[in-house]
Order: sequence, then structure tokens, then C-alpha cells
Amino acid sequence: MILYYIRNIVRFKKWKILLLIGTCLLASRINGILQSLYPSVTQLTELHKCPACYGVSACHNIHKVDLLWNNVNAIISHLFGVKNVFFGTYNQSKVVLKKLAHSSELKALDVTLCSELQLGYPCSSVPLDGYTADFYDLIRKIITSDFSKDDTSRLRLCPTIGHLDDLFYNVHLNNKLVDPTQYLINLWTLVSINPEPLILQILSAEDGWPVPKYFGACGRIIIEEYVGLPLSDYYDKSWIQRVKIASSLLNAAYLFTFKNESFGFYLTDISADNIAIDHENVAKFIDLENIIIVDKNISQEDEPKEWQKIHKNTMHFDCPDCFAFSAEDICNHHLSDHNYYAICQLLLNLGNENPFPGGFLQDIPTNIEQEYPDIEYLLQQCAVPDSINSRIFFGQQLKALLDMILELSQHEYNIK
Repeated sequence: MILYYIRNIVRFKKWKILLLIGTCLLASRINGILQSLYPSVTQLTELHKCPACYGVSACHNIHKVDLLWNNVNAIISHLFGVKNVFFGTYNQSKVVLKKLAHSSELKALDVTLCSELQLGYPCSSVPLDGYTADFYDLIRKIITSDFSKDDTSRLRLCPTIGHLDDLFYNVHLNNKLVDPTQYLINLWTLVSINPEPLILQILSAEDGWPVPKYFGACGRIIIEEYVGLPLSDYYDKSWIQRVKIASSLLNAAYLFTFKNESFGFYLTDISADNIAIDHENVAKFIDLENIIIVDKNISQEDEPKEWQKIHKNTMHFDCPDCFAFSAEDICNHHLSDHNYYAICQLLLNLGNENPFPGGFLQDIPTNIEQEYPDIEYLLQQCAVPDSINSRIFFGQQLKALLDMILELSQHEYNIK
């Protein structure tokens, strides 16, 4: 009888222990699922991958970032988003956190790095003196590689790279206290994966460029300003509001082309989703991954044959419904109308690929058409010029006209 009671007690405790173990395992599994759905900022940084990362300039403040997981879209974006983009708040301002690439692309980078170091994958936590490759040479090769088969690839400096350090002056300045080897590995990582953080420092918002403010990097995360909703959300807004946005887009085309005396910046992945509108109806470019940078001050010996001529994009005649251009042609001229082509195609193109049927400035008010009959002509010529004048000329004329309408609308017109 006593043995019977003892067996029951042991059996009871055994099931209790098994239940406890099962509960712990289930809790651990649930916690793992929650962490994959709602990763912390620290998890996203992957600091153990440094120095093969984007930098550590924002790590001292990373704890101040609160990720926003308060809606289903944020979770879906995390699980299925191509570029690993997250939203949060930082010092009471809304920010965007980017891993700059899909997880598979980041893994491919790690594999490449391990191969360069002649180590097996994975090879994290390598001491700084273990990185024996010439990363400066690797950077030069990446930004001068042959882009003829892929016109949208990453960052290209052309037709020479003699002034590479001048281009990166702001980046060098922002990282002057970083170990030189670590800094070069950071640069190599960015030009290999996505040069957007470099462009945000070269063309800083504080200097008046139409881009988001850059708050820094921590591991494999960068933090930048949340500008606002994408351009595509403004197609049905009031006409005068769209005029203000269109004027800012044309201003951006001018700035990227002319503002810097040493370099011209030509964006090769312009779309309605890659442009956001701030609270003042000013357009800012939020995806700067693909860009061609032309050195304007090369020596005569390095000048291509057509260097002194203005490059005019005529590829749209062969591809009227798409965004077509030649990186080689842009690089072989000291000046290109590419930025105006991109903006005016975005505003006006009536083809099937255009996100704005009728153009972004569709439904021009009758009184405006009557008082300014040239507006449609300038819009058309900016997109597809049929005279000896260039898109740049017509684009500047169009902006001047839109600005005049904006100024007068404050006093005379009743435009909605």
C-alpha cells in the first residue's frame, strides 16, 4: 500500500515536471516568434558584424530610438519588405531605420568578405588587424566598374576618379576620429551594399540639398529623417498644391545638376515611391542607392571626345513608356539633361508606365490655361523637346512660370 502511494506521488510529480518543461519550451518558442516579429533596435544593428558594417556614429544614441510596431503594415514591411525598412521615433521626431538591403544581399556580402579574408563562412568577430585586403583599392574598383550592362548599379564616379577624396570630403570629416582601417572597411561595405548614407553626407540636408537628414549609423542600421508621404499620394491634391511640389521637383533637378561646382549628380532610380513630400509641400529624394556622379573638373587629357557638349537623352524615342538612359553617355559629357528628363517624364509622360495618368499637373484650371497658354507647351518641351533648346532650358522656363503662378495665386487666383 505504501509503495502504491509512493508511485502515484512520483507519477504526479513527473507529469508536473514535464508540464513545467513543456510550458518553458512553449514560452521560449513564443518569445522567439515575437522577437522575429518585433526585433529590438539592438538586434537590428548586428554590431558583431563590425567593422564590416555602416559605422558606429549613432550607437551612443541608439537606445533613444523607439521602433513603431503599432500597426500590421509595420510587421508586414518587416517580414516581406525588400529593403528592411523600419519606422521609429528619435528625440520626439519620426525617423526611418534602414538595413539598406535584403537579408540575402547582406549574407552574400558576408560570404564575399570571408572569401577575401580567406576564411570560412561565417567569419564574424575578426580582429581589425585580420582584415588584410586593400579596401581602398576595392572601393576604387567598385565605383569604376563597367556599368554598361546595368545602368542603375550603385554609385559610379566618372569619367575618372582623380578627385575621389574631394567627393568624400564630408564623409572623411565626419569620420576623422575613426580608426583608418575600420573607416575604409565601413566605406567598402557601403559602396558594396548601398551608398545612400555616403550620398546623404555628401549632399547633406543641412546644406540645402533635397534629401532627408542623416542621423548616423550603428552596425548595419542607419537612421534618417522621416520626410512624409510618397509623391504618389499627392496626385489627387489641389492643383496649386501640386504646382508647389512640381516647382520643388524642378528645383531638385537644377540642384543635382548645377549646385556643386565640382560634381554633377544624376539619379538613376527616380520614381514616385522614391520621392517624399514634407510638410511644406517640398519634394525630397529618399532612395539614393543608384547614382552617377560626373567629375566636372577633369584634365584635358582625360576628356572624352564629346565632353564639351551637353548630353541630351534621346533614348526615350526608342522606349516611350519607360525610363531609359545610357550611363556611358552621361559619363562622357560634362553636363547632362538627365535629371530634367527624369523629372519631366515623371510629371508628364502619358505612357502606360506613368503613375500619374494625364501627368502630375493634370486638370489645369481654365483661367490659368487662358492667362498662361505656354504652360502646356513648356510641360511638353521639358519632357520631349523638339527644338534646338534643351530640356534644361525648358525646365528652367517652366519652373519660373510655376513660381509666378504660385506667387500670384496668393493674391489673385481662387484655385483649389
